[in-house]
Amino acid sequence: MRTNDCIHCGGQKEVCYVDQGLGGLMVKNEKGKKLFSNKKHARINPVVCTDCGFVEWYADEPENLK
Repeated sequence: MRTNDCIHCGGQKEVCYVDQGLGGLMVKNEKGKKLFSNKKHARINPVVCTDCGFVEWYADEPENLK
């Protein structure tokens, strides 16, 4: 995944995850079906700069939102 230098301070970024107990957060396309049957979704993961704390979010499979 993306671990290039931070755009704010040039520090190192680390791929992380959100510990929610259910496998992380999801982004859903509103054009998909209702809550539990929506197949238009992708998990999102934060990439955090360990120097300044800047956070970026990336979808693991963005093509699923189409």
